[in-house]
Amino acid sequence: MKNSLLSLLVLFSSFAIGQNDQAKPPLIAVKIPLEGSIFLKGVSIKFLEVLEDSRCPDGVSCVWAGRAIVKVEINSNGQTIEKTIIFGKTKPEEDGNTNLFNSRELTINGLTLNPYPNVENLGEDTNYQLLVYEEKNQ
Repeated sequence: MKNSLLSLLVLFSSFAIGQNDQAKPPLIAVKIPLEGSIFLKGVSIKFLEVLEDSRCPDGVSCVWAGRAIVKVEINSNGQTIEKTIIFGKTKPEEDGNTNLFNSRELTINGLTLNPYPNVENLGEDTNYQLLVYEEKNQ
């Protein structure tokens, strides 16, 4: 009797512990083409230019993983600012924060720069797209 009671206790406690993990909702990104702009919840974001794209291409062994640096223009409530964000490795004096806009209700972050370079498209003109996503602040 004691063994079956102990077995039931272990079984039910494992169910209770397993239910504590909550899945994170997926990120839904919005694409901004190079020199294009989007309008999210009263905020305009324009993808101005790619300042650097030294990311290590797929299919190549590199000493350094590289990075992409992009410049964007953010307009909100009549104020316009330009920001530079870095995707990938940063130097000690650089900020690796990809936040574009932050308010009490909303945060907009940069997600990545597409396309990622590979061996086949090295040195070719690319149709860059900046991916951004929004988060609701609670």
